[in-house]
Amino acid sequence: MLAPTASTVVSSGARPPIGIPIAMSAARCYTVMPGPKPLPIFGNSWRFALGLKPWRTTALDVTLWTLKALAGKNGAAKVAKLFGHPDLVFPFCAEETAKIYRREDAMPHRAVAPCLKHYKQELRKDFFGSEPGLIGVHGEPWSRFRSKVSKALAAPEAARAAVPALDIVADDFVNRMENILNDNRELPKDFLTELYKWALESVGAWALGTRLGCLSDNDAEAKEIIRCIHGFFHSVPELELSAPLWRIYSTQAYETYIEALDAFRSLCLKRLTDKGICASIAKTSGEKVATILALDLMLVGVDTTAAAAASTMYMLAKNKRAQQKLQSELDNYLPMDKNLTSRDLDKLPYLRACIKETLRMKPVILGNGRCIQSDAVISGYEVPKGSHVVFPHYILSNEERYFPFPKEYVPERWLRDNDIKEKQKLYCPVSRPETQGTAESVISVSENKALMVWRKQKEVGIHPFASLPFGFGRRMCIGKRFAEAELQLLLAKTFHRYEVNWRYGDLTYSVTPTYVPNEPLQFTLTSRQ
Repeated sequence: MLAPTASTVVSSGARPPIGIPIAMSAARCYTVMPGPKPLPIFGNSWRFALGLKPWRTTALDVTLWTLKALAGKNGAAKVAKLFGHPDLVFPFCAEETAKIYRREDAMPHRAVAPCLKHYKQELRKDFFGSEPGLIGVHGEPWSRFRSKVSKALAAPEAARAAVPALDIVADDFVNRMENILNDNRELPKDFLTELYKWALESVGAWALGTRLGCLSDNDAEAKEIIRCIHGFFHSVPELELSAPLWRIYSTQAYETYIEALDAFRSLCLKRLTDKGICASIAKTSGEKVATILALDLMLVGVDTTAAAAASTMYMLAKNKRAQQKLQSELDNYLPMDKNLTSRDLDKLPYLRACIKETLRMKPVILGNGRCIQSDAVISGYEVPKGSHVVFPHYILSNEERYFPFPKEYVPERWLRDNDIKEKQKLYCPVSRPETQGTAESVISVSENKALMVWRKQKEVGIHPFASLPFGFGRRMCIGKRFAEAELQLLLAKTFHRYEVNWRYGDLTYSVTPTYVPNEPLQFTLTSRQ
């Protein structure tokens, strides 16, 4: 699970200003930092209100590339004077990102989702009280709540213990995929919604210790859950990324959003069992804390994981070389006709590399950030206290200087030398004269190119702050290991059972606020048996 784009604290105290070690007096003035020029009264909010290119909330990937061009190499750009929001500062440099992250204090601040904050701290204050959860809050309340739940969530053995339950959910979903194929063996146009169902069912399995029934067509309560979650994700962009009209009057999106949150809260209260992560937290910190945690896990652990699964399926469907190498690994190491364990997943480095490479190219969240609590020097500019520093890892992870041939899908980038040698033994096609012009020869050429990219990547190295799909530090995704297990199980079972093909044009993406495909995900599944 991955948390939405936001901003964080850097300690004020005796520490020197964050960023590149340049004295404040030697730094350039904040006013000369590149960025779109704000208008009197309207600032820069009018750009997003009109939705003209490149200033669209649903096309923030284009916005980031525009800001990158303004910033130049290793520079920074800002978007100032936004209605109801602090200034946004974008440092386009992995080294700068590292310096800011590594100097943050024990209670890093991130941007608050205004509507979620309103729900927790005003509208339903009687329920949440002094327990605001992990999402939409920072400072002491966040730190206090995190201390109650982090041990149960962050321990590696917790996610490993959840694998058997997640394995059953993955099995059920793969069987469901077979049942919803059309006569051409294509998945339905609303397959992304199906992935939402799988992700929600998975969260219910490991967090609440129960099955929610989302993969059943006959469960009335499950249908209501899906209706609410569908409405919730469609209302978020309007409420959290656009002008906050809901503060003036109750918009349709606001009503849908509140209805969904109330339904999720009721679900968590009703379905809390004596199993799952939340059950152990209920024993130590009470059912209220467990329920609030379950709610937060649903809010950030469904659309993000579903989007990651969709993009990985798409990337592998488009890249037959990588898909065949993955299937060779699965054929060699996955047991047939038995449930998978965490030890089975440990044997699949190429699968993990496929997921990492997808999240490099199509991260489900385009950037993470921090709200600085003292004046700072960032990329050589003075940046005032209260600014939101957004780390655009979507740009960094798609830049040539950090990832050679960034448009090429090459999971080998993420493999160690020993893993590379092992994969070559499993699958290493050799081009022969009689195969020229065939699919086999194309794969052979692709294999040679992949090895070339891997060698180049090895020369450059992988900067640890150039691709951060799960964030970094104390505010990184607290359910990271569970999300990884969910993805690995689903993808392993899907590609072990099927050859996945894509027969349409390239997908385009929008920010919703997760980065998801616009077009229907009509993958074609061909049984490998």
